[in-house]
Amino acid sequence: MKRFCSVATAMAICLVNWPGYAQSLSSKPVTGPADDSTTVTELAPIEVVLPGPAMWSVVKGDSRVVIMGIVTPIPEALDWKPGRIIHALKGAKVLLIPPEPKVNLGEILGLALNYHAFLLPPDTTLREVLSAEDYAGFAEMGSIAGSSPFPVERLKPSAAAAVLLGTQMQTLHLSTGEPVSTVKQLAKRARVPVREMGSLKVKTLVRIGKDMTDAQQVACFRVIMAEARWEAKEGAAAADSWAQGDLAALRKHRFRGADVNCLSDNADLAALNEGQVSGAERAIWEALSTPGKTVALIDLELLDVRNGLLDRLKAAGAEITVPE
Repeated sequence: MKRFCSVATAMAICLVNWPGYAQSLSSKPVTGPADDSTTVTELAPIEVVLPGPAMWSVVKGDSRVVIMGIVTPIPEALDWKPGRIIHALKGAKVLLIPPEPKVNLGEILGLALNYHAFLLPPDTTLREVLSAEDYAGFAEMGSIAGSSPFPVERLKPSAAAAVLLGTQMQTLHLSTGEPVSTVKQLAKRARVPVREMGSLKVKTLVRIGKDMTDAQQVACFRVIMAEARWEAKEGAAAADSWAQGDLAALRKHRFRGADVNCLSDNADLAALNEGQVSGAERAIWEALSTPGKTVALIDLELLDVRNGLLDRLKAAGAEITVPE
């Protein structure tokens, strides 16, 4: 995430680029190993000849989908070994990747027109609408993130926290485009076509942000701040665990959300959450309907949870193994 063109897009980018983030806004947190995917647990620890991120093979008849679990954001300079994914891409008919947000000219104009929806009332500042504890936490994280191009004190709580999170990503040199962009380049070299699993509309994400009540603003502010604190303290360790395929360590370090339910009744968010899993599940079943090999990049937040994607595929009759 290099820069923001508006507060609205800052919020949208924060919502989009970590698939587990939207789910954390509306769901209770995962608090222990019992909520981790049974399929992942059964196949761990994973022992492979080639080092690299964890992968699974989903087989149905003569068809196979090799899934590489991904996390985001990761440090721009993270040294992860691509040998396993290079091997998986050989002979693949397509690479499936998570949907990326699309913004057309009309939506950019709409975002600009909606800028005021993310501002506090005139003569009101963030310090006045937050508790002393919340504001102190925000100020502390702000010292880590550095200066923002936006008048943060004049933004509504969730927008201010989203901008801080994005600014901190830049300061810590974290990339929300990796590791997907690297694997796309590897697929290009292997002459494997790339296809997104579903779609993400920025205007939907912005609508979620601008329609929050005051109470939801504060609750979601706390969720985003929890992510910012995790990102600063444990994000690098989580990324390193991912790079080594060490799921046990990753489970210890990954972001678990906050004990809030700030948007539990939002229909748009509920559809977005379910769409992430169902869109990937649908794409994989389509790939398994014809012979050949497909490679898919799936966020581990959708894999290593109870009734996550791997559990669903296994329950529906697919064979899940560790790829050679």
